[in-house]
Amino acid sequence: MSIGKKIKHLLSLREMNQAELVRQTGISKATISDLINDKQKTTSLELVNRIAKALRVPPSYFLDENAVTPFEAVPDLPEEVRRFILNEENMDYLVLAHKIKTMDLPVEVIEKIIESYISLIKNIKM
Repeated sequence: MSIGKKIKHLLSLREMNQAELVRQTGISKATISDLINDKQKTTSLELVNRIAKALRVPPSYFLDENAVTPFEAVPDLPEEVRRFILNEENMDYLVLAHKIKTMDLPVEVIEKIIESYISLIKNIKM
């Protein structure tokens, strides 16, 4: 997946628009637009870091073509799990998604991971 498609995907997940990304990163509207529309295929590590910080993912998400979000690895995540992942600022969920994808885990294991997330959410709310 291209950097542009990844940015689009994360903007959608974060319910952000390009203007908000421009504001948070200080990157020009034209550059963000070119990246999103795949008119600019590569960019500097500095810009990747700024975009990653604004979208709350590790920079490696943009640099590793195999990196995925949990939403790509397990499309039917329960809504409470989705909200937890999206709201948790310091959670490095991409590591988990990458492991799920690269390890070709059976459905039963993925379901256990989801159950663990749900349990964690319930414990946090208590």
